[in-house]
Amino acid sequence: MRGHFKLAVLTALLFASAGVFGVASSANADGVIEAPGSAGSIKQVNAGNVLKDYNEEALNTVNNSSPQGNTSKKYTKYTLDESGYNYANSYNTIDGSSQTNTFKTKWFLPDGFNVSNYQHGNFQSVSLDGNGNLYFVESNGTNTNQGAIVKFDMAKLQQLGVNDDVLAIWKAFDYFNPYTTEGTQHNQEYEDAYNQMQGSFDQIKTLTNTLNQNKSWQNNQLNYQKTAQKWYFHWKTKKANNQKTVKSNTASYVKKQNAKKVVKQATAKMARWMKSYQMHKKKVANYNTKITGIQNQINTYQSQVDAVKAQNPDMFKYVDIAQTATLSPQVDIGHGQTLSFNPQNQHLYLAEDNTLTDLASRDDNNTVLEMDPNTLKPIREYNFKMYHGDSANLQLHTLAFDKNGNAYWGRKLGKGYMFFYGRLDENGVSFQASSSMVGQRGGTTNQGVAVNPQNNRLYFISDDILTSIPTSQIQDGSFKASDIHYQAFNSGREFESLAFDQDGYGYLLALWPPELMQSTAPLN
Repeated sequence: MRGHFKLAVLTALLFASAGVFGVASSANADGVIEAPGSAGSIKQVNAGNVLKDYNEEALNTVNNSSPQGNTSKKYTKYTLDESGYNYANSYNTIDGSSQTNTFKTKWFLPDGFNVSNYQHGNFQSVSLDGNGNLYFVESNGTNTNQGAIVKFDMAKLQQLGVNDDVLAIWKAFDYFNPYTTEGTQHNQEYEDAYNQMQGSFDQIKTLTNTLNQNKSWQNNQLNYQKTAQKWYFHWKTKKANNQKTVKSNTASYVKKQNAKKVVKQATAKMARWMKSYQMHKKKVANYNTKITGIQNQINTYQSQVDAVKAQNPDMFKYVDIAQTATLSPQVDIGHGQTLSFNPQNQHLYLAEDNTLTDLASRDDNNTVLEMDPNTLKPIREYNFKMYHGDSANLQLHTLAFDKNGNAYWGRKLGKGYMFFYGRLDENGVSFQASSSMVGQRGGTTNQGVAVNPQNNRLYFISDDILTSIPTSQIQDGSFKASDIHYQAFNSGREFESLAFDQDGYGYLLALWPPELMQSTAPLN
């Protein structure tokens, strides 16, 4: 028997392993998520010290004038009324902002996604990938360092009409909340219906896992294809340049002979990389065919499920909404504010920053987990130090990636804010400080950073204020006060995290109550 609402159809499991992953609670193991097994060992990348040291006094402090956000750490809080009308919120930018824009409630979020009885609506991160999937980090609370990762398919939510009802997600998970009397009753009703659909569910679950695994393998082939294409054009350019030397009337005999050797080498290399490119391209196409076939099988079994759903449409309206989510079991999320999507390799990253300070000693490591967004399974775990000065070992508390896979993070320094950039992927880990820093920040808290793919700006988030700078100017340190943009508000809410879609619209995670807000225009 399932003790409560079982997201068995579309639930992908994170598995327990050494270091980052915890074990689901006993209440959860029989219900929302099946008991996790073991994924075996996670590949460890021990990178040592990855930070190029810097001198704070040598940084160029940009003399900017920032509008003020909420610096009091006192917030406007309220609870949703289960029996009354709950208004959507709308917050306009205030004077001093670089544009006129508004954040409006897209969805109110539930007390939790029924992963743990510690749930209390404490969401810490939001992230978006390039395929319209939305990710949240739900925290069990201060000092627990435990929580869950939740993935939503936004296209499916739109098909279900969720975008027309700001309370739809909140109602769906509250309806099946296993920690309430009514929720327990609703779970029993679903249990009875589930037994009629179990055979079809089992097939859909197996096929969905197979589908996600094939998507993961296909993504690997796409990355291999990109690499082959890059090197093909590298050697093509080299060949063309040396062919000019061979045909030159002014080049020496020796130089021409050397150029001929390079042309011959480049021709062979081009053939090799083109062969590799075509091979991986064919494999990508084969995966497309295979994925389509698997999806067709899923659709057949889904039609059988739909026939049972028609017997109790009201209950299954909430079931359908809840089953757009993919949930992890309890995991070590650290502070929970670093969940980030890397567009270059299509992977998720989460730092396990279990304290809010820098690391206690130079023997300690930053730990960052890299995950497959299709399966939410671990790929590798990075362990590294960031030495500064004679004794400090900096800790990562924010993280974001641009479309080229460059990694960014930031920290407060005095009344200002400084940035770091580098790489954090399978090819290596390295960071260095931007040579310039923001002189005056408009907020007290350092809630997170996010990259807008539409304008290539890095935003750092504080309560009631977003501040951004072009990523290219962070790297070369050339930004001036006029390059800094602000979106300031007077909401009194706690701003937790920010994400962007491909068109530059902002998705703001705010507390309390927890809600996801969307900007009415792209952020500048």
